[in-house]
Amino acid sequence: EIRTCKCQNCSYGLFFCVVGEKMALKAVVSKRVLDDILGLLFKEGSWKVLVLDGLSTRIISACCKMHEVMSKGITIVEALDKKRQPFAALEAIYIMVPSDESIGHLIGDFHKQSLYRAAHVFFIAKCSATLFSKLGASSAAKKIVTLQEANMAFLPYESNVFTLDNPQAFDRFYSPTSQGKSELVEKIAEQLSTVCAMLGEFPTIRYRDELVKTQEIADAVQTKLNDYKSQKKELGQGAKQNSELIILDRGFDVVSPILHELTFQAMVYDLLLVKNDVYRYYSSTAGGERKEKEVILDENDNLWGDLRHKHIAEVSKQVNELFQEFTTKKKLKGTDKDASIKDMGRMIKKMPQYQKELSQYALHVTLASECMQKYRGGVNPLCIVEQDMALGTNAQGERISDPLKEVMPVLFDRQIQAADKVRILMLYILLKGGVSRADFIKLMEHAEIHGDDRKVILNLMHFGLTVITEAKKSVKRTLKRKTRTEERYEVSRWVPLIQDIIEYAATGALDQSYCPYLGGKSRMSSVGGAAASWSSGSSTSAASGASSSGSSSVRQRWNWVPSSQPQKSDSKEASVQKAKKDVPTIIIFIVGGMTYSEIRAIYEVSSACSTHEFIIGSTHIITPTEFINQLKVLNPLTDL
Repeated sequence: EIRTCKCQNCSYGLFFCVVGEKMALKAVVSKRVLDDILGLLFKEGSWKVLVLDGLSTRIISACCKMHEVMSKGITIVEALDKKRQPFAALEAIYIMVPSDESIGHLIGDFHKQSLYRAAHVFFIAKCSATLFSKLGASSAAKKIVTLQEANMAFLPYESNVFTLDNPQAFDRFYSPTSQGKSELVEKIAEQLSTVCAMLGEFPTIRYRDELVKTQEIADAVQTKLNDYKSQKKELGQGAKQNSELIILDRGFDVVSPILHELTFQAMVYDLLLVKNDVYRYYSSTAGGERKEKEVILDENDNLWGDLRHKHIAEVSKQVNELFQEFTTKKKLKGTDKDASIKDMGRMIKKMPQYQKELSQYALHVTLASECMQKYRGGVNPLCIVEQDMALGTNAQGERISDPLKEVMPVLFDRQIQAADKVRILMLYILLKGGVSRADFIKLMEHAEIHGDDRKVILNLMHFGLTVITEAKKSVKRTLKRKTRTEERYEVSRWVPLIQDIIEYAATGALDQSYCPYLGGKSRMSSVGGAAASWSSGSSTSAASGASSSGSSSVRQRWNWVPSSQPQKSDSKEASVQKAKKDVPTIIIFIVGGMTYSEIRAIYEVSSACSTHEFIIGSTHIITPTEFINQLKVLNPLTDL
């Protein structure tokens, strides 16, 4: 018996469908797991074992709660690659990557003595004919009563964000000496095609053609999507005919991964000790004791969702304002507008019924305070220099006439860490379009940069960028930057290039010489696409771009005082999201890591545009420290 999808809204034989309404990525994957897999097999009073491989474990952990899984008749969750106790009276549900290793474990579970009564197998990606034959020829085949492809080989990180959970791709993709590039291209294409299939998309594919491998990924994704489309014609129908998948290599914008970003989420991950989205901190109890706590920073925390993309200058003030609103609404006494962590801890002890809410406020006060301490402790002067080097202009919009004069105080300052000097040097060299070998050596000596830290700067050449002027140059196509009129902080003037790309793409104005279409043309011209509708302060005309190094106007906020007309408009954003029912989707995929500033840009554009959905994905997420560490492992293309 091969069971198929019983979704009431479609007649799909495989798991392709997204049911009716627009849903966030996590919700889409959660529905697939809980309803279309576990719910499909659920029978009241019947219990099963759930067996997961590594990627499936991370996928399900990201979008499902344990009690939700258990409510579908699951009695225990096991790891596929671990030794397990037999449950011969129970059936097992396997959710796994169709790899040689995973299928080997599955076959082993039913070799000689069966661990389970029967197996229901769900592959999260397409299974090759070779592996399918291997499984069919094994003793496990007789025990398999369900065998399906669930098409969800990606990690839903946030509502509009996914990763392929593959940080190793950076070295394998960009190192000229690495092995297995073809296998990497195939793996990325397989995972990326499941994103499209999961969302019901059959997008036109575009790619940045500075690197040959980017086009190879585009070709491979198209092949796999054609296969999905041949099985189900419903993919990419209606407004989805105008959807686009844009594949970029990390070299399209190396400035954004270098800069100190001062919005809340990016700052927390850059400056504080957050690992696997877990933040550990000490909180004072009502009795004055310090107790270690750990929390997961994700969208389950509504306050985090509201604050994560705001500038740190606004976060501290808004947390206290929200806290005061909460205490007033709940009629809690003994609080003032500048309540400390200790005060909040005392309130939690007195009013345990509000423990969840008060703990969230205490957490975000702690996060904001630590970020501000880092900022005041030395990040502030670095940010000003970084912004000037990134844009080539100062806060007044005037061209930097002598960049070296501005960076030298940073290079000579022994209180500044080598990693921060490396970031400044990379921005300076990019602004200059490269330096001579002699000048490079002098800069390194002045800054006391040695060994692997020098390699980091030289390895920008792997992206086709000029670092040493005597080295071989490559001709890079640049994208004309957009003119932006919205007010910005002096230390946060840079706008990630990804924001220009998605705004151009939504209006049909993305330069085809910069991001050509696979096959040479878009399907949009044949079906007609609606122009994007904006409620932001940026120009959407390709002809209105500024120079490639500048992306914002000179109308800045000179200090950290909120403007009289704050950007946030809950009613406007709500109306934009309400209008998104059957609209095209623009999916951005970056090979080699995406930044938190780029993630923020996707949300900002999405909240301002009612005619498109926007999703961003990558092999993994990078902070500036991780970007630098990954550059270190590459071998330089030139010696000094």
